[in-house]
Amino acid sequence: MKFNTTIKRLQEAANKVILAVPAKSLDARFDNINLTLENGMLTMFATDGELSITAKCDVASVDKGNIAIRARTLQDFLRSMYETDVTFDIERQSIGELGTIHIATDKGRYRIPCTFGSKPESQERNFDLSIELQPNELQDMIHKTLFACSVDGMRPAMMGVLFEFSEQHITAVSTDGHRLVRCRKNAEIAVADKQKIVVPARVLSIIQRMLTNENVKMSIDSERRNVRFRTDNMELESALIVEPYPNYEAVIPVENEKKLVTDRGQLHDSVKRVGRFSSIGDLKISAQDAQIRVMAENASEGESAQEELACSFAGEEITIGFNTKFVEAALSHIDTDEVLIEMNSPKTAVLFKPNGAERQDDLMILVMPVRINN
Repeated sequence: MKFNTTIKRLQEAANKVILAVPAKSLDARFDNINLTLENGMLTMFATDGELSITAKCDVASVDKGNIAIRARTLQDFLRSMYETDVTFDIERQSIGELGTIHIATDKGRYRIPCTFGSKPESQERNFDLSIELQPNELQDMIHKTLFACSVDGMRPAMMGVLFEFSEQHITAVSTDGHRLVRCRKNAEIAVADKQKIVVPARVLSIIQRMLTNENVKMSIDSERRNVRFRTDNMELESALIVEPYPNYEAVIPVENEKKLVTDRGQLHDSVKRVGRFSSIGDLKISAQDAQIRVMAENASEGESAQEELACSFAGEEITIGFNTKFVEAALSHIDTDEVLIEMNSPKTAVLFKPNGAERQDDLMILVMPVRINN
């Protein structure tokens, strides 16, 4: 079994599949990257038992076969190499399943051990729902929801992003109990009833790193327990989170009558500066007439800060306390010049939205207020 290719092609494929290799595993097969050679195509495969990644690269070869190599060994070798042509010549030992990979470049000769016939078995699945996604739209949905996922293992459903598929929309939702994000994209999907799945945050983080300019086909199996993301040269398959997702619609306020519009960038910078003066990581935002005030203090150290910004606001004065980091994150994930903030009282949820009638339903970030001491 022999093939020729370039270091760059091998690196591109290996850097994708290595993301499925667990840091620690009790099964040695999960420590490996499997290489399958057939019809001038090298296919790399790795899995941790729940998540699997497949990547392909073109090679020059008329041979076919399958071997497994320790993932970290291959990764370390490729990371240390410069761009050049490389030849892999796999030799099988006379006894057992062990083998040796002889690697040749223009400057060196290397040997790495391998094994034959050790690829974990993959299960056949019936993927009955498929959606074609533009890479930029999928990236945008992941970027705008992933940051709000919970890291609390006691609430597994909230450690992922809820995807809802209807005939005209894809809606992605994430929450950690203190904030909630809903991002909606227009799409034509052949579904009779609304479909819901919860994709683990880890899976979406990997997809975010792997996406290129290729369209992505997202497929869900008939039992709604597995999802697959596929492009021309990459495939990721993963188990879904099967615990029911909280009823997020019940916590979105519908009576926030106080509406404030201001410059998003200026407010973001102001929150970032003023928030550093807080002793416990919170701040107060006050709105009155055409002015918004951002305030924080550290009473024990005698420190405080206050900044005023121009805004558009009508209604009685209102002051609300927030976790500084939550407001910073909300404002940094809105991509319009102005932000619309919808409020009702110091004790009810506040909505941050892109300003503009045509954009308000695309993204909504809910932030729960914190108690403030006057």
